[in-house]
Amino acid sequence: MAATNPTQPAAPTAGGYLVQVSSQKNEADAQASYRALQSKFPSVLGSHSSLVKRVDLGEKGVYYRAFAGPFGSSEEAAQVCSSLKSAGGQCFVQRN
Repeated sequence: MAATNPTQPAAPTAGGYLVQVSSQKNEADAQASYRALQSKFPSVLGSHSSLVKRVDLGEKGVYYRAFAGPFGSSEEAAQVCSSLKSAGGQCFVQRN
């Protein structure tokens, strides 16, 4: 039984944008991955909250994707992703 993480924000409203930074096989690893990336890239991710989404990819299995955000516009999300890539990280922007 999964417990709700009290530090996790409510689901973003429609129209929000997220920056995916990690995809893991379980929720705990996705959360740990985001925290590790926040520590590695504090100037980019340090002030952004995280969101973990469960995604069922059929035969490939279930994955948990870690996102920074939500952001109000695609431009804002793209700026964060661009800054993360410039610092050596990997990411992509996804509409929520």
